[in-house]
Amino acid sequence: MSEILITSGLIQVTVAVLLGWPLALMHSGWKQVGPLRHTKRVLQYHLDNVFMGILQMVIATVFPEMPVIAGWLLLVGSWTNPMPFLYMACSTKPLPEQRGMRVFSIMSFIIMTTAYLWLVGAWLTR
Repeated sequence: MSEILITSGLIQVTVAVLLGWPLALMHSGWKQVGPLRHTKRVLQYHLDNVFMGILQMVIATVFPEMPVIAGWLLLVGSWTNPMPFLYMACSTKPLPEQRGMRVFSIMSFIIMTTAYLWLVGAWLTR
């Protein structure tokens, strides 16, 4: 599980680094880069990917014997957690109209909360 999480985290940080290009263009005056319309949301997506990727790598490094299902929940949650920001970065609808994305976001937080509670419990009882 550790190798999978380290690989996933490294890929996620790389996605964030690549997002730096459209983010830089938007900060230099471009109103839109491809489907990306909202600079603030692109920045949130960028930062959340950095954080989630680093957390995957750190947890996998310090707790290589973690429960496998908790590791998979961490991986899935780490990738789904930033997605609402990407959706909002591309969206033309205001947030209150995005009910499906709110449900998706809540589900992602449930997955992340479960993963972290499981990991803490497993860490403390090892």
